[in-house]
Amino acid sequence: MMMRRWTGLVVLVLAVAVLGAACGKKGTTTPANAGAGGGGSSSSTGGGGRYGGGSGTSSSGTSNSGGGGTSALTLQQTNSLRFVPAKFSVKGGASITVQNVTTSIPHTFTVDGTSIDITNNPGQSQKVKIDLKPGTYPFHCKFHVAQGMKGTLTVT
Repeated sequence: MMMRRWTGLVVLVLAVAVLGAACGKKGTTTPANAGAGGGGSSSSTGGGGRYGGGSGTSSSGTSNSGGGGTSALTLQQTNSLRFVPAKFSVKGGASITVQNVTTSIPHTFTVDGTSIDITNNPGQSQKVKIDLKPGTYPFHCKFHVAQGMKGTLTVT
């Protein structure tokens, strides 16, 4: 009986370790804002959910903050696997807040062709400095792009 209990515990620990290694990814910052702004670290522990992303902890050693101040806009990541708004414009150098409004689904905000790639666990939000040249940039959630979770960012 005791051996069966230990075997089950070992299997559980290994499963969590494999899942965490396969699905866990730390958020990244753009080079222009690494270490800028509010400083400190942000972290959140979240559950897996049925849409991917796994369980475990996502954290960032440097802040994605654009330097205090207010955000030009709040981009929401929703239960319906959408970004709201899906299309928006900001001035280069502006900061936005990316907010995961779900209770059980992790999401990313990944801007194609750039180093902007953050992960938000359920209920988490992060400020992201949009330090990009003027132009149009597609963005998506790496976990849910196949379900249509994408949008367009225009930098003016």
